[in-house]
Amino acid sequence: MSALLLLATAAGCSNGGAGTDVSSTGGDTTSATSTASSATESTTSDGPPTTSDGPSGASGGSATDGGSSATGSTLTVGTTDGDTATTGTDGISATDATDTDASATDASDTSDTDASTGASIVCGDGILGPGEQCDDGNLDDTDACTAACQHALCGDGILGPGEQCDDGNLDDTDACTAACQHALCGDGILGPGEQCDDGNLDDTDACTNLCAPATCGDGLVQAGEDCDDANMDDTDACLSTCKAASCGDGFVHAGLEQCDDGNALDTDACLSTCKAASCGDGFVHAGLEQCDDGNLVDRDGCESDCSVTVAQKLVFVSSQLYKGNLGGLAGADLKCQQLAQAAGLPGTYMAWLSTIEASPATRMTHAAVPYVLPNGVKIADDWADLVDGDIDHPIDITETGGPVPFGGPHCGLNARASVWTATRKNGTLQDEFWSCSNWTKDSGSGLWGNAKEKDDDWTESCTGDSCARPSSIYCFQQ
Repeated sequence: MSALLLLATAAGCSNGGAGTDVSSTGGDTTSATSTASSATESTTSDGPPTTSDGPSGASGGSATDGGSSATGSTLTVGTTDGDTATTGTDGISATDATDTDASATDASDTSDTDASTGASIVCGDGILGPGEQCDDGNLDDTDACTAACQHALCGDGILGPGEQCDDGNLDDTDACTAACQHALCGDGILGPGEQCDDGNLDDTDACTNLCAPATCGDGLVQAGEDCDDANMDDTDACLSTCKAASCGDGFVHAGLEQCDDGNALDTDACLSTCKAASCGDGFVHAGLEQCDDGNLVDRDGCESDCSVTVAQKLVFVSSQLYKGNLGGLAGADLKCQQLAQAAGLPGTYMAWLSTIEASPATRMTHAAVPYVLPNGVKIADDWADLVDGDIDHPIDITETGGPVPFGGPHCGLNARASVWTATRKNGTLQDEFWSCSNWTKDSGSGLWGNAKEKDDDWTESCTGDSCARPSSIYCFQQ
């Protein structure tokens, strides 16, 4: 090695050229190169160097170790003894070489290297390097190891395995939850557009399966609600309060109720049955009805227009014809009562007949009120007016409201509206002889009235004919 250095130095000092100390490495080959205008030294193996002569006029630089300025060539020395000499170049300062046991690395290389191994660090090479949580040999962001060689996590903004979404945050109030699942009603997390979320889809609790608070009218029957038909209509079976419609709730249920005034009074326009008050319903409508006896029968104390029957006494002529044997006064009274009851007329009735024992004047009520026919026509203002000789209208209406029947010829006349009486116009007995034996026989003679007359003939029309001739009787309410 020393001989080679000396040879190289001697060659380099020619013409004052600059020499460069060779640096050697522990390899098998060493070379030194010197350039000149016309000569190049060759490289030899295991022998003295070969030199090519050339011009000596080289412009020089300075040489270390006492070399003078020279221009000249560059010497190249080669050896295979394991030592390598670097080139010496004109105009460059020569430095002592450094022996190393390893190959030199270019100082300008910028690749990341492992400080311990010198290997480059690359994410995706399948090798777990420093700073990497994982390296699965790919740059796929959809698997468990991201393209940044980090474990896929919810909230990293990358849609990873098992994630429905990943918006890069752990905010549970947006469309993607902190579990990277789509926000859904019933997930127990209050998400966008939700007023509540109790983690179930039970429509019977306080939060419905629409994630809205349970309210009357939402169509869902909740605790405390009788019904919920999803509307605010108070005329159907379910009120806007979610209570079942009922009579008395103040709302008219269409098709079922006529009215509903919210109370249970039967004296106003709407009954407690939610029926409109009407005459004949049995309830007196305050301010409109004087009475209401539950029927539409007139003259029973309460008229069919629910006005109180004016105090009056009914009078009618019998629709039936009888011979003189009436069964006495009692039998005649019974006939009047039966006819009145059959016709629906109220009250108690007596026959306008006289006997040796009694007469209308002695046995009937002397009414201070009008006497009227069943059709309402007045025949007298009161008892005094009845027995003063004339009446206001003939008693020509039967208990049924029909016309008086005609019997046979009486007193030598053709058929006429004859009525048994034996009574004077003042209500007393005319003569016992004309009473068909006190109305117990069909033989003998009688006294008749005429139902078509309103003067005293109404009760004293004719006498002398047979008690066997059928005739009517007058009946008076007591």
